[in-house]
Amino acid sequence: MRLAIGLLVIAALGVPALHVAHAQEAANDTRLYRVKQGDSLELIAAEFYGDRTKAVFLMVENKLTHARPLKPGERLRIPVSREVTTSPGDTVESLAASYLGSARRGRFLADWNGISPDESLPAGTAIVIPFTIVHTAAATESISDIAKAYFGDGKNAELLRRYNFLEKNSIDKAEPLIVPVYHVRLSAAKLPALDAESKARRDHRHEAAARAARALPAARQAWKDGDFAGVKGALARLEPDLDYLDTGEAVEIGVLLGAAHVAYDDAEPALAAFKRVVDRQAQHALRRYAYSPKVLAVWQKAGGSIE
Repeated sequence: MRLAIGLLVIAALGVPALHVAHAQEAANDTRLYRVKQGDSLELIAAEFYGDRTKAVFLMVENKLTHARPLKPGERLRIPVSREVTTSPGDTVESLAASYLGSARRGRFLADWNGISPDESLPAGTAIVIPFTIVHTAAATESISDIAKAYFGDGKNAELLRRYNFLEKNSIDKAEPLIVPVYHVRLSAAKLPALDAESKARRDHRHEAAARAARALPAARQAWKDGDFAGVKGALARLEPDLDYLDTGEAVEIGVLLGAAHVAYDDAEPALAAFKRVVDRQAQHALRRYAYSPKVLAVWQKAGGSIE
């Protein structure tokens, strides 16, 4: 263990031990673990993270300034990433504000989850929130060296700088630096269980997607045939599910429903359907020659653009 900590911290930072580095409680999640006979920090790190060298995070979380044997029955706090499922109206910015301390970190959260930062999030979408630690400098330390300590190389120095909204390349003694541990994921068996509401949103999303897959082909054909009643019949039951569908599906359904309402001179539900489309994808534009002037007029009233 001493060798691993030396490689990760002493060599990288040039300090005798892990100085004061505390978990960021507001944006962190932990699990309590009772030490068993024969356990070591390395073995516990392997069990939770699949990597013995990640024991450094256990030391930080439990404020251990040096490696030591563990005592059976001793309780440790294990920092863990977690999975959340989105609610209607959630964005990467609102999630970052809730879980990472600032809406400005939304772009990081989007990148770590493989989604576009400008993409609207369907309700019921699974988002992984990384755990974070706060490194407090023992002396003036370069951000590159801190990146080497926690990521194994200095390539993430720019990420750490931007994540902490810094314009400098080092931090001073006693200055904290938040380190998002996005590169360490728990095994599925170790992830905290979803609460009942989160599970319900996830299941609702799956069910809504299945209903949309069945209804959209019929609605497209009805629109092509000029059967506006058929469009409404196929899609009306999907309207409450729009928040749970992928953006492309939600936009297509909203436009078809809105246009069908206009065909029946139902301006109010048409306006409502179009507004939901604009809310989901503000940049979506209707083609001028693909829709009637009446449809385009209501669309523009809803805030939509025309190309």
